[in-house]
Amino acid sequence: MIATDPAAAVLGRPVSELVTPCLTLDLDVFERNARTISGYLRDHGVAWRPHAKGHKSPILARRQMELGAIGLTVAKVGEAEVMVEGGIPSLLLVTEQATRERLDRVARLNRTAEVIVPVDNALQVQLAGEAAREADATIPVVIEVDIGMGRAGVLPDAALGLAMQIANTRGLRFAGVFGYEGHLLRAWPEDEKIRQIEDALGRLTGSAETIRRAGIEVPIVTAGGTGSYRYSAKVPGITELEAGGGCLMDLMYRDDCHVGPETGLEFALTVRAMIVSRPTPDRAITDAGWKTFSSHHHMPQVKNLPGVTLRVLSAEHGTLDVAADADQPRIGDIVEFIPGYHDSTVFLHDRLFGVRGGVVTEIIPVAARGRLS
Repeated sequence: MIATDPAAAVLGRPVSELVTPCLTLDLDVFERNARTISGYLRDHGVAWRPHAKGHKSPILARRQMELGAIGLTVAKVGEAEVMVEGGIPSLLLVTEQATRERLDRVARLNRTAEVIVPVDNALQVQLAGEAAREADATIPVVIEVDIGMGRAGVLPDAALGLAMQIANTRGLRFAGVFGYEGHLLRAWPEDEKIRQIEDALGRLTGSAETIRRAGIEVPIVTAGGTGSYRYSAKVPGITELEAGGGCLMDLMYRDDCHVGPETGLEFALTVRAMIVSRPTPDRAITDAGWKTFSSHHHMPQVKNLPGVTLRVLSAEHGTLDVAADADQPRIGDIVEFIPGYHDSTVFLHDRLFGVRGGVVTEIIPVAARGRLS
């Protein structure tokens, strides 16, 4: 944090003094959520490697490691570079890399940290091996298996051939298999969600067993996210899960994925906005629009203000509907929102304001913001 950053002036001040719109993180809730996820996975014999694509912060990543994570998960090489620079020793990259330039960067990172890359094609294996040998480094590699999502990944019966290629490529270390049951996060009722997750992850663990029978060790069998971790953790053969968004929580997880307060996860992230206009008794306008938070996946929700609902977001404004019997918000009042989806909200901001007991205690840069390659 640069000492001259004007945001630093709010440290130690009440959260009510923050200039809106802004993004706040209740650090006590964040840490409780992290302990809940980490403890649940530990109780089921599964390691925790939370995804950092939501918060994009080495500060929060280090805190997750202090609370039980074995490493972090990232989506892009640029994010991995920020995390390694921020002191994270082990990372799983979950996007395939198709150029030597990006794999050269991965190879350089593996001189000082562990950065595991996924592959689903022989060309990616070839390029990774070339990058590793040129950098005099070893790149750990996992095979992505398509377990029903229909995105990236090989079909289960093709995993063995790719594993043999990796094992025979100098400069590479075969680390395991990776899959994502993201297409099942919203499955319900619960017994049907369990059945579908067990079936999908069975394809992943089955691929791992096929590779092991060929004499190749498979130390990592990784999957899962916040929307499925409570069920995925119970599938035999899974070694680690990537549930990270639940540390911040959002409405999509609660309403669409059925990961509600009954699971012990609370809303840690909020957007603070100001009422800047009251054009009619039944309408209020805030200074926060879709440049501040997103309606992607799920609409945000007004917090602790019954009878006031968010109708629509424009670029710089939010339009609220105000019921006749609601407490009438006045111009200058602060309104808090629970984000609909934190992934599409945090990256809009340069920083989060860490809060404890209503006081700003930390300023947390969103350091990997914009690191898209």
